[in-house]
Amino acid sequence: METDFSTFEEALYLDSKKAFKQILADLGDDIYVIGFYHSGSCSFLPMFNTHTDFQSTFEDEYDCEEDDRLLAKWNVSDFPSLEDYSEYFEHSSEILQTLDNDDSYEIVSDEEIQKYWQAWLSTLERVLIRLDNEGIFSEGVERNSITLAILAYDETEDEQFSRIKRMNPPAVLATIETDFETMIASRNEAEQLAMAEFERMLQER
Repeated sequence: METDFSTFEEALYLDSKKAFKQILADLGDDIYVIGFYHSGSCSFLPMFNTHTDFQSTFEDEYDCEEDDRLLAKWNVSDFPSLEDYSEYFEHSSEILQTLDNDDSYEIVSDEEIQKYWQAWLSTLERVLIRLDNEGIFSEGVERNSITLAILAYDETEDEQFSRIKRMNPPAVLATIETDFETMIASRNEAEQLAMAEFERMLQER
């Protein structure tokens, strides 16, 4: 049976509308990315980062190493805590808990897991697009300075950027394209090196 996310989607839309309005009112143009982090299964975390927090993290945690700049900028585990805004998501979190406890939606196959995963990400994406179409991410800030994103657990930068491109105008994409192209190329190079090393080890057996 397919999971029906419609009730949760509407609740998340209403909760997010209030929360993101407050976040933007509090932090304004210091924000450069906002959206959701999907950490797997039935879960979500609203997320954002600011230029100020990025610079502080880059200096304190990465010692200003240029090779780590993009990691500091886009690694969601280095983003600010959202505890101050968790109260805005109580309703959608309650509905989410109900979905998570519903045994009728038990997933048993890899195909079902993948289908569920994509349906969940699509739900988060629709909420952000709906809010953006209503101008929420343009209230008191320059829309083209903010990237809407869903950063999902265990996804590659290529997969993340494909989704980002669907949610943002060309002016935003122009400012972040080099970042993601660099991260994608770096991952591809690392995977190729790992594969070459694996093949070398097989040949030496």
